[in-house]
Amino acid sequence: MRTLTSILYGLILCALFIFAIKLSAPEVPEGMVLIPAGDSIDAFYMDAYEVTNAEYRKFIEENPEWRKDKALTSVVGDGYLSGWNGNMYPKGKANHPVVNISWFAAKAYAEWMGKELPTEAQWERSARGTLEGKKYPWGDAKPRRRANYNRYTRSASFRNPPTKEVGSYAPNKYGLYDMAGNVEEWCLEQLDVDDIHGRYHRARGGSWFSGAKVIQIAKRSQHPVNDGMGTLGFRCVLPKTETMSIEVATDIAAWLSDEMCEQFDSAFYSVSMGYTAHVNLNAKLADIVMYNTGYPRTFEKELIRVLREVGPEGIEDLPYEEPTIYYDLTLRLWRLYLEVHFKHSTENIYEKLRLFKARVTENIDDVVLSDGC
Repeated sequence: MRTLTSILYGLILCALFIFAIKLSAPEVPEGMVLIPAGDSIDAFYMDAYEVTNAEYRKFIEENPEWRKDKALTSVVGDGYLSGWNGNMYPKGKANHPVVNISWFAAKAYAEWMGKELPTEAQWERSARGTLEGKKYPWGDAKPRRRANYNRYTRSASFRNPPTKEVGSYAPNKYGLYDMAGNVEEWCLEQLDVDDIHGRYHRARGGSWFSGAKVIQIAKRSQHPVNDGMGTLGFRCVLPKTETMSIEVATDIAAWLSDEMCEQFDSAFYSVSMGYTAHVNLNAKLADIVMYNTGYPRTFEKELIRVLREVGPEGIEDLPYEEPTIYYDLTLRLWRLYLEVHFKHSTENIYEKLRLFKARVTENIDDVVLSDGC
């Protein structure tokens, strides 16, 4: 009897011990893998697979401003979701990685999921697994039958490229799939260089288009922030430290206003040098506004109206007829309005203008007193 009691007591203690271990163990989010701390990098979670067409479709269903027929070309590029039929991915490719996605679109998806794009350091640590100093996620062996790569032919389509379903090959030591080949993956970092015009971000991992050397872990590439390719996709991370970069709505608004500033300057310069007739200037400026914001240039009257309502005494006397002052001021207003537009995309125009009015009130000194765009 004592022996049976001792056995039962021992089983109960074991069960309690196992239960305590489960309670203390970190709960890994579904579909993600825990990457342990190391190399001066805090622990974080990473998606086991590249983001798929089916997953991205759920995102655009809930965020209409990112649908193929509504997304701004200035933000997503001419080839955004180019292989899709409207807002439906190619037949039979639900579990293939989504491609033709700009960095901004990838960042927006990550935020919607409560996640982030990986830094290069996070991506490389994840790709290597426990294998330090190796060429590929599996070691130094040649990639034959280990990755989707070197698939380019004359008949290959960048609109509907020869990707493979995520997870078609064995994972690395951390349980991550397709860290080499299939599609390149956007990273968070922006290139900090002066000899490249425009804004570029890093991508890692190589793709179906790449040769064996290009899909090596250490290889890097870069692409314009507002353009996607049939070779380029992404996956997300979830930092355990809860640190996030600048919100994509704020980032897009700042970038678009800077782009418009440069394009306005170019238009004025073209007229001053006689390259463009002065009578064509207004049409050129209207095109710039429509391309970058999706709004007609006449909408600027609403922005100015709000400024006059909340601005300090004397705001009515600003020399709006002076082009430089007018456009510098208007671009600062566009920056605030576009932030509201992207952050509250599902609201109607009247609610957006109400929120914009609040933002102008909060930032009135910057709007009125700042120099330049």
